[in-house]
Amino acid sequence: MFTRRSFLQTAASASAALTLIAPRRLLLAQTNSVYRNPILGGDHPDASPIRVANEFFLTHSSFDYAPGLLIWRSADLVNWRPVAAALHRYAGSVWAPYLCEYEGRFYIYFPADNRLRVVHAEHPLGPWSEPIDLGINAIDPAHIAENGRRFLYANGGVMAELTADGLGVKVPPHHAFDPWPVPASMRIECTCLEAPKVIEHNGYFYLNVAEGGTAGPSTSHSVVSARSRHADGPWEYSPYNPIVHTASRDSRWFSVGHGRLVDTPEGRWFMTVHSYENGYRALGRQTLLLPIEWTADGWFRVPAGVTAESAIPMPIPGTRQLPLPDPSDDFTSAELGLQWAFWHEFDPARFSTGQGVLNLKARGSSLADSSALTTPVGGHSYTIEIDAEIAPGCSTGLLLFYDPEHSTGILLDGEGIGVRIANGYVPSRQQKGATRATLRIVNDNQEVDFYFRLPGQSWQKTRESAEVSGMHHNVLGGFLDLRPAVFAGGSGSTSFRNFRYWPEANVPA
Repeated sequence: MFTRRSFLQTAASASAALTLIAPRRLLLAQTNSVYRNPILGGDHPDASPIRVANEFFLTHSSFDYAPGLLIWRSADLVNWRPVAAALHRYAGSVWAPYLCEYEGRFYIYFPADNRLRVVHAEHPLGPWSEPIDLGINAIDPAHIAENGRRFLYANGGVMAELTADGLGVKVPPHHAFDPWPVPASMRIECTCLEAPKVIEHNGYFYLNVAEGGTAGPSTSHSVVSARSRHADGPWEYSPYNPIVHTASRDSRWFSVGHGRLVDTPEGRWFMTVHSYENGYRALGRQTLLLPIEWTADGWFRVPAGVTAESAIPMPIPGTRQLPLPDPSDDFTSAELGLQWAFWHEFDPARFSTGQGVLNLKARGSSLADSSALTTPVGGHSYTIEIDAEIAPGCSTGLLLFYDPEHSTGILLDGEGIGVRIANGYVPSRQQKGATRATLRIVNDNQEVDFYFRLPGQSWQKTRESAEVSGMHHNVLGGFLDLRPAVFAGGSGSTSFRNFRYWPEANVPA
C-alpha cells in the first residue's frame, strides 16, 4: 500500500522508479512469480496498450469524466501507474480509444459522443494536442498503416483511409469487414461488431474485433480474429474463433472481450481484455491480461488450460505483482491527483488544492447538476472517508456515485447530516447546524454503512444503510461504474481534507 501522499506524486515517483530500472526488468526477489487478474481493478474498459522499447503504455475509455484519456505506464504489463492525461477538458463521452505510434509520433484515435477525433504527441506522456475532429460518425477506431498508406477501422466493419499525417480523412468510410457468424448456441446480447484492433506480424495483418455485445448475458462478449496480407483486407477468419469468450454464468469473469495484442521485448505475447466480475458488475469493466501463443499455421490463441481465473507467469520473468495504487489524497500537491475526474466537466477555476486542502466551489443546486468529483476503485469491500467543511449555503457529501440520478452517500448541508438513498430519498436528518464533519462509507461486499464524526467527538453510525449490487449498466445503462465521489452544490464552497481509502470493510478507529 502506498503512503498517503498525493496520488500524483506517488504516480510520478513510481513511474520514475520504473524508468530507472526498466533495463533490469524490475528484477525482484521472487524469480518465478505469477499474477492474477485483474491487472487494473475497477472500471478501466477498452484498454489500449502498446510497447515503446522496454516500457508499456495504455489508455482506456474515460466515458463521462474529465480529465480524460488517462495514460498509464508499466515496466511489466501487470503493474500500472497513471502518469498523464491526454484530455484536459470535457470533450463528450469518450469510448474505446486507440493508442498507437507511427513514424515516431503517438496518436490516440477516440470517439467522443459517437464522433471520431484524434490527439497526437511526441511522447505518450505528452503534451498532447487539442482534439481534431475527423468528421466520421462512428465509435471504436483502430489505426494501421501499410507502405505509407494509413487506415482507420471502426465499428460495424467500416474502414476509412487517412491523410498522410493521420489527422484527416482521404477516403470516406466504407464497408470492409463482415461479422464472424456467431454460432446459434452462444447466448449473446447482439452481434454488435465493434472494437477493432490491428497489428502486423510475420507478413500478415491481424484484425481483432468484439462480437456479442459488451454487456447483457454473462456469455455475451468475445474476441474474434481475422488476418489478411494487406491492411485493407480481404480478411479470413481464424479457425480458433472465438479466441476469448466467457464459457458460462458460473465463470468469475463475465462478458470477456475487446482484445488487443502486445508483445514483450523478449518476444512473448499477451492480450488485454475487459470484463465484468461475477456478482460485482457495479465495479464496471475491469482490465484482464491473458497470454497468447502463435500456432504453426500462423494464427494465435490462448494456451490450452489457461483462463482469466488462472495464476499466470509474469510477462517479464523475475517480476511480481504489486498492490494497486492507493487513491488516498492528503491534498498537499498544488495539482489535482490523477485519480480524480469530474462528471461532465473540467473547470480548473472551480477548485484549488494544496497545503492539505481541496477547495471545491459549489456548482448547481444539488448533486443533480453539481458535477461530482470521482475516483474509480476496485475490490469487493473498502472503506473511504473525508473531512468536509461547508460554507453557508453549500451542500456536500461523500458518495458512491453511478450518475447524478443514481448515487448513495452521506450528506452534510444546512439541514444537517443525512443519508441519500440511491434514488435521492433522504429519510432522516441529525446534527442540524453542523458545518464540519468527517464522513465515512464502509462498502462491505455491496452492503453499505455510513458514519460521521463531528470535531472532537466519537464516530456515529447512521440508522440507514444501503445495498448497491444493482447499480450497474444492465440495470441503469450508461456503461458506467459505482465509484467514490464528493460534490459541492448550492452556493459558496466546500473544503475537503484527508481523503482516505482502505481496501477492506474493517472500520478503522
